[in-house]
Amino acid sequence: MAAADSTPSRTEHPSPDAAGRPEIAEKLLRLRRFVAMCSHLSAAAAQQNDLDAIVGLLASATGSSVAVLDRGLEVLAEAGPCTATEILAIARDHAGTAGFSRILSAAARNRRALQVPGHRQETPVGVAPVSVGKDLAGYLLSTAERDGPNDTGLGEDLMLLAGEHAAMVCGVLLGRDLVVTAAAGRARRELVEGLLLARDIDRGEATQWAQHLGYDEALPHAVTVVPLPRDSDAPATAAIVEQVLGALAPEAILAVRADEVVAVLPGPGASTTARPPGAPPPSGTKPDGATSGTALPAAVARALELTEGLVEELHRRGVAVPAIGIGNECRAAAQVARSYSEARRALTAGLRSPVPGAVVPFAELGVHRLLLQFPDPAELRRFGDEVLGQLFADGSSTGADLLTTLSVYFEENSSPSRTARRLHVHPNTVAYRLRRVEEITGLRLDLHRDRLMAEIAVEIIEGSRYGS
Repeated sequence: MAAADSTPSRTEHPSPDAAGRPEIAEKLLRLRRFVAMCSHLSAAAAQQNDLDAIVGLLASATGSSVAVLDRGLEVLAEAGPCTATEILAIARDHAGTAGFSRILSAAARNRRALQVPGHRQETPVGVAPVSVGKDLAGYLLSTAERDGPNDTGLGEDLMLLAGEHAAMVCGVLLGRDLVVTAAAGRARRELVEGLLLARDIDRGEATQWAQHLGYDEALPHAVTVVPLPRDSDAPATAAIVEQVLGALAPEAILAVRADEVVAVLPGPGASTTARPPGAPPPSGTKPDGATSGTALPAAVARALELTEGLVEELHRRGVAVPAIGIGNECRAAAQVARSYSEARRALTAGLRSPVPGAVVPFAELGVHRLLLQFPDPAELRRFGDEVLGQLFADGSSTGADLLTTLSVYFEENSSPSRTARRLHVHPNTVAYRLRRVEEITGLRLDLHRDRLMAEIAVEIIEGSRYGS
């Protein structure tokens, strides 16, 4: 980093006309010193200097204490005998806390430097707004001891102008940093987009992209997709989702897209995390086959835990998401696109669900992986109605009881006793209901073809929460 030169290169001489007039000569010297200092400040902006160099130059050239604060009055840079905290204390002592706040507001509103006058002989404090374009980025505060050993004799007016000029230079530097940050953000977004969308990408190239994003191929990952509302609330919702996910999983790779927030979430080192036997599935999910001892890949299990925590926190903040999709586990960077595609399909299933806020892992969609491929859900519903629609023909609640019994019967691998235990009824009641299903629909559950049709129809009708 190039250091800003704080020493004017030219020797200061009063003009011949002012030689016999000491007061005019002194004013000219102060003006020349001021112009030289402003020139050095402007030159510093063209070099690769930071805020510390600028405030250091101003402090040494004016014999003052200088601090640059952000809009929240947090210190960005400081130089001189007094610290930023001490300068703030002096300003508040001069104007009072409320008065100082009004001075800050006036400086920001008028985009010009103002002065906090001191008591009697106490030094004033200059306040200059630091602007980046049309936006206020912070404030530059400066104060110098009157008639002290470091007093350069510029006077209060020139000191105020010097602070205003230095604040402008600080705004240029902050704007440059914002441009660099924005460019880095665009580059990061492009890398994430490449991983999410380029399914045929070369593995070596994908690995290089992923390394720039902090992706560790030694750990399993799972992609999670959170949809955004299609209205003016989308930016605010995206910011909240990104903030909460960042707090829940600081190591996550996050990307805000036009209609969704995508998170690539790393899992623990273990390969799988098994649910305890008999434990209910996570909200919004349905086991594929047996209901006990189902094992989820480690990254998917952790993503499920994190996203359910996300839903809870969003609910606490008054933000609702209709559903969340989670893709299968991936390790190689080239597999991220596949996990993202699966998360999108799981999200599609969740969005068609009557259960708000459903968290749907692709790994638990079961046969719905195939059913989701149908472009027209109405065609699937027609199939379900053709096979089992007669159960609801009379409009009574009996049809719902029969469908529930049939669904649990299939989930319990055709065991009437286990079905009865889950439904809290007698096994004879289960047998009676199954006979009624066969009588009403004309199906024979002991025939493979009829049984398969009935299982698919149950998934379509009862499992419409998965997008059927």
